[in-house]
Amino acid sequence: FGSGYYELDLEEKRRAVALVEAVREAVGPDVEILIEMHGRFNPVTAVEMARLLEPYRPGWIEEPVPPHNPAALKKVAEQVSVPVATGERIHTRYDFRELFELQAADIIQPDITHLGGLLETKKLAAWADAYYILVAPHNVCGPVGTAANLHLAACTTNFKIQEHFNDFAEAHVKAAAPGVPEVVDGYFPLPSGPGLGVELDHAVLERYPRRRVFFNLFAEDWHRRQAERS
Repeated sequence: FGSGYYELDLEEKRRAVALVEAVREAVGPDVEILIEMHGRFNPVTAVEMARLLEPYRPGWIEEPVPPHNPAALKKVAEQVSVPVATGERIHTRYDFRELFELQAADIIQPDITHLGGLLETKKLAAWADAYYILVAPHNVCGPVGTAANLHLAACTTNFKIQEHFNDFAEAHVKAAAPGVPEVVDGYFPLPSGPGLGVELDHAVLERYPRRRVFFNLFAEDWHRRQAERS
């Protein structure tokens, strides 16, 4: 979506639509395209962009407006036919209340590591179910966070889809927590071990101590997670 904030110029709008059109042509009609707006737009721009993208049948628009104004999000949801998702930057179960009462979103994206763990996120999912809202957990974690989310998915009737970055993880990251299954034909099998199903390999962790990492989202191939380390 270019560098615009709250609104986009005409060139950025055309480029955004062309990119989504190219993706749809590449993947065909049977793959969901999920559009990340990352809280960039005001309601007017969000509605305009959603309508421009509707012909390519996105599975959702994510955070079309900044996340802390559910009334603004409701404005968007009422004017578009694309499902609206939000929630990765809402960090307590109670802060979802206004969102639910306004019915301002179709899908919530709680982060299990921010919200308070499995039980707290399960409570939120059950609450969302009363409003017919789906749950698609936000997950930029490593193997342990992914394993926790898979257990949440297995016991959540209104679960939709699981975000993960396994495909981009370096080999030592997976080696540090063996037991997390890999995606097969678009689906995760459940972990089979006790507890979360993973065990930390402390020897691997000692060989690869934590380092500060910064992802430059404007760098070429940023999506391949080529981080700058310090």
